[in-house]
Amino acid sequence: MLGFNIVLERARKGRQESLMRLYDLCCSTVFNASYRIVMNAQDAEEITQDAFLKTFANLDGFEGSEHDFVAFVKTIAINKSIDLFRKHSKEPFYEEIDNTADRMEEDDTDFEDFPIEKIKESLNKLPDGYRLTITLHLIDGMEFSEIAEKMGIKESTVRSQYVRGLGKLRAESLRFMGYRL
Repeated sequence: MLGFNIVLERARKGRQESLMRLYDLCCSTVFNASYRIVMNAQDAEEITQDAFLKTFANLDGFEGSEHDFVAFVKTIAINKSIDLFRKHSKEPFYEEIDNTADRMEEDDTDFEDFPIEKIKESLNKLPDGYRLTITLHLIDGMEFSEIAEKMGIKESTVRSQYVRGLGKLRAESLRFMGYRL
């Protein structure tokens, strides 16, 4: 098995098998990150392809590890996904919320006891702002300030959406488990 740096160097020279290895390395990760945002497989596939085309066109400028490469492609896909989501959104993405976010604390619910499929179902039922904020922060590891910058909103609004979204996610997950709220 060739090391990442050798595969990268060969891909820079246009070798198809090396380009495919780079693609295979992170295709599912990139697709899943995009799908969680756009919630449409066809759009996520197109975004994934666009992210790889952009990446491959700029391979000469890439320096980093295998992990850095995956993060690089995933970031391109997330940015493209957010752009598409905002373009197609008919309603304001986030409701403006006062500064109560500064006084709110994160819900410390341990979701490990809930079946993962039920959590996914519950997450997909949330309003878009809550769902996307939770996804970008918890799953994709983005900081609140980064989410706010990408969305063009206040960081306090992102925090409020996140905390309120976790509360709704917890309530919905508990309903799935048979609890009455």
